Amino acid sequence: DCLLDGQSWLAGFIQGVVSSMVFVPLLSWREDDLGSLGELSRIGVNGFDRVDNVLLEMILAMVLRDDPRAAVHAILPVIVGPAAKGGGFETFPFYKLARMSDAPSKATNARAAAILGQLGLGEDNVQAVLRLSVKQVVDSVLRNQGVQASASDDVCTEVGTRVLKT
Repeated sequence: DCLLDGQSWLAGFIQGVVSSMVFVPLLSWREDDLGSLGELSRIGVNGFDRVDNVLLEMILAMVLRDDPRAAVHAILPVIVGPAAKGGGFETFPFYKLARMSDAPSKATNARAAAILGQLGLGEDNVQAVLRLSVKQVVDSVLRNQGVQASASDDVCTEVGTRVLKT
């Protein structure tokens, strides 16, 4: 299902994560620290914090994957580096992951805890989520076997094939 025009974005967003069997986050790091992970690396720098929707999705998916009542049973990250000049993508800059904050994103974690509370997933999950650092979440998601986009791959076909096998 898609998010519907004119309807609550947050409700559709939560429903999408909750009803997914395989969570497939697109994790990118482009030039000038742009992309989903590049921007996430700014959280914690000089006290900067905000609700980051990529981080929020990853937290929800992690908790849901570990809950037997939830539909999510796997996380398959798609890892995308900067765009290559001739098309496709360069190698993902894994060395930049060291920049992720060891502190929690209080804003994002509080939003995740509230959503999990609304879903009735228990106080233990809520308290654990509040303590998760940005680095812990990213590391946890990247411990799952995923797909790395490259200059020669048809990433969409590869991801589709892998999701169907999961």
